[in-house]
Amino acid sequence: IATCAGIYILGFCQKRNIPYEGVRLVQSWERDEKSRRLTTIRINIEVPPGFPEKYHKALVRAAAQCSVKKTMENPPDFDVRTVVTSP
Repeated sequence: IATCAGIYILGFCQKRNIPYEGVRLVQSWERDEKSRRLTTIRINIEVPPGFPEKYHKALVRAAAQCSVKKTMENPPDFDVRTVVTSP
């Protein structure tokens, strides 16, 4: 998911000619011990000193455009089948 978010952040920076060297995304998660289900996925956008503060919130909005994140927020139905095919 962080890779997807990173693509949107990269595009945001490139479109505005903002240097993106030193920008890193660090993904972590929390899991329910009983169900083993992920309960929280966290992405920290690390920026170097000197990265314009006026763009900090905009980076979060850019990352939120990630299509993988959006799909997970409204998950599709899963259709898993076994299909017999000819060799």
